[in-house]
Amino acid sequence: MSSEWSYAHDLVNMYLGIAQLADSELTEDEQTTFTEKFREWMPHLREEEFEGIWAEVRALYESLGSDDNRYAVYLQSILNVSQLLADSRDQLKYIIKDLAAIAGADGVLHDNEATMIKATACAYGLDVELKQDEETQVVQVVFKSQ
Repeated sequence: MSSEWSYAHDLVNMYLGIAQLADSELTEDEQTTFTEKFREWMPHLREEEFEGIWAEVRALYESLGSDDNRYAVYLQSILNVSQLLADSRDQLKYIIKDLAAIAGADGVLHDNEATMIKATACAYGLDVELKQDEETQVVQVVFKSQ
């Protein structure tokens, strides 16, 4: 399936970035959470459309060869989404919550994941604090007022 890069591709790229790029591991829990979060944004997509987008993003991710290149494309996706949703602060906050949920899905919030989430929030004009619940391991996002 060949299609042009879209907002859906940017979301998948961001979710893959937080799930795999941050700690070099894509766990089953992260991938399940990632898919659930994406489906909330794109409920109209048929399974084969999602699979096509996933395959295209995955192929790009693999072709980039280095983490530096992958971070550059992750940052481009952040900017693309920021431009698309510039008038919707609530949707940008929801994306930050999604990133935190994906990062914490494996029960561990790595420093690199936290840094990427905070950098994404900063790019969206948001200031966040991340807290991982000791008991449930769920990562909470606290938005600081500005």
